[in-house]
Amino acid sequence: MIPELRNLNYERRLQRLELISLEQRRLRGQLIETFKYLNGLNNDTLEGLFERDGNDFLRICLLPTILSYDAEWPVRKVPLRCSAHFIVHHIETKTYCVVTSIEQPTSTIWKFNGDDKEEMTEEREERFIQVRAPKFSLQLFSPVNWQMIPNTDHELEKWEHVTACKNVSLAYEGDRSGLRGYICVATIYTYGEDITCRGRIQLFDVIDVVPEPGQPLTKNKLKLLYDQEQKGPVTNIAHCCGNLVTAIGQKMYIWTLRNNQDLVGVAFIDTGIYIHRLIPLKTLILAADVCKSVSVMRFEQKNRTISLVSKDLKLMQVYSTEYLVDGNKLAFVASDSDKNIVVLKYSPENRESCGGTRLVRKGDFNLGSHVNTFFRCVLGACDVDEWLFLGVRVIFLRIRCRITDTAKASEEIPTPHRHVTVMATLDGSLAYLLPVSERFYKRFSAVYTVLIHQLPHYAGLNPKACRTFRTRRKILFNPVRGILDGNLLFQFLHLPLPEKREVAKKAGTSVDEIINELREVDRCTAHF
Repeated sequence: MIPELRNLNYERRLQRLELISLEQRRLRGQLIETFKYLNGLNNDTLEGLFERDGNDFLRICLLPTILSYDAEWPVRKVPLRCSAHFIVHHIETKTYCVVTSIEQPTSTIWKFNGDDKEEMTEEREERFIQVRAPKFSLQLFSPVNWQMIPNTDHELEKWEHVTACKNVSLAYEGDRSGLRGYICVATIYTYGEDITCRGRIQLFDVIDVVPEPGQPLTKNKLKLLYDQEQKGPVTNIAHCCGNLVTAIGQKMYIWTLRNNQDLVGVAFIDTGIYIHRLIPLKTLILAADVCKSVSVMRFEQKNRTISLVSKDLKLMQVYSTEYLVDGNKLAFVASDSDKNIVVLKYSPENRESCGGTRLVRKGDFNLGSHVNTFFRCVLGACDVDEWLFLGVRVIFLRIRCRITDTAKASEEIPTPHRHVTVMATLDGSLAYLLPVSERFYKRFSAVYTVLIHQLPHYAGLNPKACRTFRTRRKILFNPVRGILDGNLLFQFLHLPLPEKREVAKKAGTSVDEIINELREVDRCTAHF
């Protein structure tokens, strides 16, 4: 900038320009920020680490020691001294129901004697490993201090395992909305291979009581409303139109709560082998079988009947399933044991659906990890013409916060009811499926093809081949490539400018359009 200072050292340059050093400038900035904190001039926070009261006393605040600040959000660990299986939030009382288990040594086993089962005690020598049976229990936790509320521990029977614990909304005349939240627990008895497996349904209500003296957290108690043993294992539970939905053996039952104390069955249907996932949406119930893929049921509340709408006839060991919502369009996503993600849609006008009796596959993608859970979040505004999907796999657990005012944005621009489906894998990664328009898909499908040949293939893996649908069985159908790898597409932002122009030219678009579309995808999915 100044040719005369080119041959001078750092100190001489500062003297010639009459400037202070970088270290002094940093100290000056820190002193200014401290002055703002002490005089209440910091607009970011009203109460900081330094406070000055009315008597001009300086108070130094400390961060809570019970929190860990290693992550981007403060984290607090609550020791339970046992294994946690389910955590359910009860909205009405703002408490948490936690299902835990602890292993206890036992020398008793159950055997079938011809007519009934009996418990027998077997004495073994010390060199034999002692059998340890889990003992399940329910506990209520308060979010005030994250400690168990006294006298709310409910222990289950021995050899009884909890398969599901959910907060279900059932019909209740005493509430203005007509619904009330209950804690429902589904269990199975595992006595052995010789004894028929049965289960039990337990329905709890979290009630308000007069707290004990000196213990304000004891204002909530667990009240058992219904406890009945079933003829088969209760594998999962859900709620639909104010009714309770249960999967018992190979049958699905619909229950209604009467007089706030008894469950009465109103409908049932014989579905498959072993239903382990029930996802309701209005009158629809998405059921996932352990071997026979997914099925869609419809419950007619007026006639109190449940019927089969459509199902996937291709065998698939489903891990989890969820809906894909995009305005008035609806699809289904499922993950299997081969680390695949399959998108299905109910399309009765399609010839492959055989009049709507079969679900049509719209996309498949090999994620490389087992997906064990899905959940949905509301999206921003984007134009959608058909069901096409952009899959972005998150390989790091980073949480981002939305900085825009969503309330004002929703008032200015009418947005359709769209959801992004987020999934979590067993290896600790996150991913999401985002529906995009046909124009977006065609444009980025060309960019996707160019990037496959433009970028280097790490470890010899072709980005397109390694994401192709895989299975251990021989299949008689072709994979449906309707999902693009977002990780590969976002690498476009890190390319040099000449390579960006080359890729955009081969794809028939411009660099600005690609960057704007990727920015819109990132904006729509920044929910945390």
